[in-house]
Order: sequence, then C-alpha cells, then structure tokens
Amino acid sequence: MIKKQFIKSRNVVKLTFELPQETAAEAVQLIADFNEWKPVAFSQLKNGKWQLVQEVEPGCEYQFRYRLLQDGAERYENDAEADAFVPNDQGTTNAVVRC
Repeated sequence: MIKKQFIKSRNVVKLTFELPQETAAEAVQLIADFNEWKPVAFSQLKNGKWQLVQEVEPGCEYQFRYRLLQDGAERYENDAEADAFVPNDQGTTNAVVRC
C-alpha cells in the first residue's frame, strides 16, 4: 500500500510504503529511480507490518520495486496498488507512483 501526503511547507510529497505482516521476508527494501535504485530498508513495526517513508519532489512520476530477502534468497515484487506498471530491462515490470 502507498499513502501520499503533500507537505506544503516544504514542497515535498511524503510517500509511505507499507507491506502487511504476512509478507514472507526477513528483510524488505525499496529500490526506486528517485534513490538511484539503491536499496533502502523498511522497518518492521510492532504490529508486524513493514513500513518505509520517503520524501520526493511533487509533480513527478517514479518507478520502484520491493526487494524481499529470505533465507539467503531475494525476490522482487511490485505494489498491487501502484498507479501504473511499466516494462523494465529485466523482462518484468516496475511499479509507478505519481506524486
């Protein structure tokens, strides 16, 4: 799930990325074009949900994916609630969030 909040005082959009506690992973990371595709770790909340907050420039469109790590393996997933999906150079798709 992605929540968007426009912060007028700083002219940024606060994006809150959240995955349910049932997500099968030992660690969750966000990779996105707004962070040069470098993994940024989610925190696991007391209720078991995974959450990450990022601030981005408003009026833009960003591609992203979730990187899930478990038992030494990694897999990539898109957010089902993304604004759109676009093909990537790996033969799969990236999720898109519009701010």
